[in-house]
Amino acid sequence: MKKRRIPRLLHPYKEWAINTLFPMKTVELDQLKFRYLRRDAPPHNPEDFAKGIEFHQRIRRLTGRAAMDIGANIGSYTLPLARRFKVVTAFEPNEVHCRLLRLNVSLNKLRNVRVYEVALSDTDGTMPMYIRSGGATSLDEKHYGLAYDRVFPVKTVRLDDFLSKFQGLDFIKMDAEGLELRILQGGLQLISIQMPTIALEVHRPRIAHNGSCTCSVCDWLRGLGYVIDVTGESSSVGDVHWVWAKGGLANPSASADCSLM
Repeated sequence: MKKRRIPRLLHPYKEWAINTLFPMKTVELDQLKFRYLRRDAPPHNPEDFAKGIEFHQRIRRLTGRAAMDIGANIGSYTLPLARRFKVVTAFEPNEVHCRLLRLNVSLNKLRNVRVYEVALSDTDGTMPMYIRSGGATSLDEKHYGLAYDRVFPVKTVRLDDFLSKFQGLDFIKMDAEGLELRILQGGLQLISIQMPTIALEVHRPRIAHNGSCTCSVCDWLRGLGYVIDVTGESSSVGDVHWVWAKGGLANPSASADCSLM
């Protein structure tokens, strides 16, 4: 039987029809299953991974008690961290991504992950989230100089709001698309007491000085006693550099226990 060819006139609508009728795809990486939107890049997009490869590889080698994933998206880091940490807490303000994140946690039967559909900042309240027609979102209207089509409010909380609930914090991964400093400032007490290792994707130019970075994020962390290591940088789509911040000993008065929030 001959295959029916789609008329050339309909070709522009083919991708739209596939994305509408079958919006989700499934991929398996390192024995973890991920569902993601067909219109979006897959988890651990090879192009993104190549830009910050040392940053990503260091995260993959970590183990510990409790970890936080700030800007968790659909769980590209949350799920692998859940296999190597006793407790993982993920924050994702985008409603669609948060649903996929919860779906992926459930799909992999991970019982040590808690997901919060909120944005972290330096104040409690609300802030606008900007959305492009293709699905990209940001809490910064001028992020990468892109134009956004829609805006809606998302709830914001401070990291310090979780201080009494979350002890034994060993690691924070953060990809907040330009809000890194505000999130850190909103978590000053928690961070200064527990001094977790922090891996950040900093969405601003690296400022090199005497072999180190003196951007506002790195300077803030250095002021708390962190040792800063810039593991890579890119300017292909906006300016980004990857920072590995290693703290000293945590305040001995902090509890060594960790618990689900």
